[in-house]
Amino acid sequence: MASLSLATPAREPLPQLPTPVSTRLLVASFGSRVAMDYAARFVDGGKLMADLSQAVGVDELRAKLDVNSIEACILFLNSRLSENERRALEHLVPLLQDATFIGVVSTFRVHIDDEAAVQAEAQVLDCLQRTSARVVVFRPGQILSASSRPSRLLRAFGFAYPLIPRSVHSCFVDGDELFDVIELERRLTNSESQESPQRERDLRHGFITLLGPNESLRDVLKRNGATGFWQTCLTCICFVFALLLVGHVAALIFDLLARRFPSLRQWNVGTLRPRSLAELLALCNRHNVRHVKVVGYNNGVVHFGHRFPGKTVVSTVRCNRIVRADADVIKADCGATIRNAMDFLAPSNQELPVIPNYSYVCLGTAFFVPIHGSASDVTTVAETITKVMLYDPQRDRIILATSDEPAFRETVYNLASNAIVLRLWLRVKPKARYFARHETFEEADASALLNILRDPEPTNVEIRKAKASSRTVSVATYYTTSGEKRLDALEIPRDTLGRLWDRLEENAITSFLMHAFARTMIWHVELFFSAEDFAKFWQTHQALPVKKIQLRYIRRDGLPHSPFREHDCVSVDLFMFRWNRSKFEAFLKQTFAFVRSNPGKHSQ
Repeated sequence: MASLSLATPAREPLPQLPTPVSTRLLVASFGSRVAMDYAARFVDGGKLMADLSQAVGVDELRAKLDVNSIEACILFLNSRLSENERRALEHLVPLLQDATFIGVVSTFRVHIDDEAAVQAEAQVLDCLQRTSARVVVFRPGQILSASSRPSRLLRAFGFAYPLIPRSVHSCFVDGDELFDVIELERRLTNSESQESPQRERDLRHGFITLLGPNESLRDVLKRNGATGFWQTCLTCICFVFALLLVGHVAALIFDLLARRFPSLRQWNVGTLRPRSLAELLALCNRHNVRHVKVVGYNNGVVHFGHRFPGKTVVSTVRCNRIVRADADVIKADCGATIRNAMDFLAPSNQELPVIPNYSYVCLGTAFFVPIHGSASDVTTVAETITKVMLYDPQRDRIILATSDEPAFRETVYNLASNAIVLRLWLRVKPKARYFARHETFEEADASALLNILRDPEPTNVEIRKAKASSRTVSVATYYTTSGEKRLDALEIPRDTLGRLWDRLEENAITSFLMHAFARTMIWHVELFFSAEDFAKFWQTHQALPVKKIQLRYIRRDGLPHSPFREHDCVSVDLFMFRWNRSKFEAFLKQTFAFVRSNPGKHSQ
């Protein structure tokens, strides 16, 4: 159902609400107008209202109570609580002793490091520990209901939409969607606790973030602003100022102020970075999962230019804890990067079996997209994963599966899966030292290159070609020294370019410049060819406008959703300028019936 006063995008229907349960419902707030919208949405014969911002709010509520006790309470929380409001809450708690469900409507600002909102939520939860009810905390985005504060601001300042840069986004949840979710959880608690008291105890606490679509503030202002003659005049004036870039300067100043005042951050939200797996689960619940896109280090967006319209990006980089599970196994949270794992293993003189050229990529990402180096024995990070912990938001289940179990095999590399990776167990190996042999070949054919890539003696093999028209290829083969002291030994089997990428990423300025250049100027794709298709590619690629070709070998793994499930593959990593993309794609379409690519290394 659309909001009473605001035009909102169509949304998917929620699961059908259970039959209403006869209950004494209390809707309490600290002067929130959203509470009144909620109460008006669900008219209930046993409904009570309480304004805890008023000194006599609890006394008035106590006077209204008769022999029937409160069975459910929906408490609308402010982003910060005054001393008087905290005392009112303390006086309210004794009236909730018989309640089976307490819903606390907090704010998504707890996810953007707004400490005042975090403290207010923690204070309420601390008070509610003294009750036996199931407590669910709802963390909505900007609520667009009939009389909410964001709605009133949008109506009042809608005329200014031309000034807002399109890059300014935030999360806007329709009030009816939020109210439906609250009511669904309330009724499910009642029905499930009646069927099984144990189930009610299992559900005692929960955190549900409901962000709503992530939209441009400019579009939301334009859609929801008031109309009229004077508003039109003001909009025309704003158009003039927009041409003078006044809006862009104001947005820059606003972002600088938001660093000092966290409450301002709610108006420009693109990426959230949960600080724990519990916070990640709150963001990926079954009600909100369609509004978010979970990523790792976010190279897809930052480097390759991927876009997820209408979704808030959730990066797992803060969930990066690594511990040792066994002598040769580590347990890593999904956001731990290859670099984090290398640093963790270094004091133990161990390393990962697979080390890619670029190590700022999350281990959780390796479960869904192929991340590989040029190792001969173990070619992808996913091959080293022995066990995984997943969350299924649709069934609200945490799944623990080893690499030989169906739940693992059906999910790994499956981009259509809704599962969220929480934690991984990975094999490690003793640290080795490597030395490289570099060779150059003229006019090497596909057969000769395949023999080099398949050579079992080196630990790592990679082949480079500077550009498609070049007649020369460079071959780097790496051998382990098994601990021997050699002046030319390397700690990591990768070339100078790979080491340079990591160096650039370590510095914020060079990292920004590297990714901005790649995102705007370079088109990058990695293709996986069978031996036959690689021979055809190598015979026909010389006229292509490709600036770099890198070859590696990846062995068949037999996984259901793997690009190498059926046969060994040659990985062909290609760089070119963006304006040559169409010519290259036309070549692929004319030459091959079907080509598999790496979705994690594909520019948009």
